[in-house]
Amino acid sequence: MWLVADSGSTKTEWRLFNKNGVQEKASSKGLNPIFLNKTSFENAVKESLPESWFAMVSKLWFYAAGVDTENMKSEAAKWLQSVFTKAEVWVESDLLAAAKAGCGSEEGIVAILGTGSNSALYNGSSIVEHIRPLGYILGDEGSGTALGKALLRHLLRDEFSKELSESLYAELGMTYDEILEHVYRSEWPNRFIASCTRVLHSHKSEIEISELINKVLEEFVNLLGRYSNASRLPINFVGSISCYFEENLSDIIKIKGLNMGKVIQSPAEELVKYHIKNH
Repeated sequence: MWLVADSGSTKTEWRLFNKNGVQEKASSKGLNPIFLNKTSFENAVKESLPESWFAMVSKLWFYAAGVDTENMKSEAAKWLQSVFTKAEVWVESDLLAAAKAGCGSEEGIVAILGTGSNSALYNGSSIVEHIRPLGYILGDEGSGTALGKALLRHLLRDEFSKELSESLYAELGMTYDEILEHVYRSEWPNRFIASCTRVLHSHKSEIEISELINKVLEEFVNLLGRYSNASRLPINFVGSISCYFEENLSDIIKIKGLNMGKVIQSPAEELVKYHIKNH
């Protein structure tokens, strides 16, 4: 049996499969080798999956956020091999996972829009250009965190209409003081900020909100236009924010003279198809 894992900031999707397709599925918390030591990482993997999986997996592809250097990939692969003792292990970035899921073996631009954001130019097998995302403090344009920051900034400064502000506070279930407490004192402020975007979707037809959404997403699309041959290549989107605001993205892409490609919420199923086809 083969196993593919797609690990983002908040969760990991696991798919156990063979040449006939997916046989079993599992979900667990995000597993980022950057923030975990060997013991913590191995224990987290063991707690995430049925015990029977560890002996039956012969090939494992593990894609994770932030795994960018060869040293990090090698280290994470060793940790995984200590758990999956019978498996060949490959560790790659979640950006390459998104590229394989969105583009397959074709050339294209891939864009991740989830809690954070990322993008790359893909030649059908590897990433050839990459604009650094810089994280939620300096970058992550278009992401859930960027949208959440714009929403909270407008809300806390009373820049929305009174009726809309009251509705948003009610849907968030928090006061001004409670929001600031979460932003500046919680362990994962970016996750909290990104979670606030849930209220945007239900109000996206209102002008105040649609303008906010479009302004944030346009900043990200402007980055995508910097890639080589951007005007002729499809832009394939991966991530929950891409799905929630697909219509907004499509309109912005069209206005910019670019080409809308696929929109995929989670790469896991497409990664299974990719590895069945290419191995």
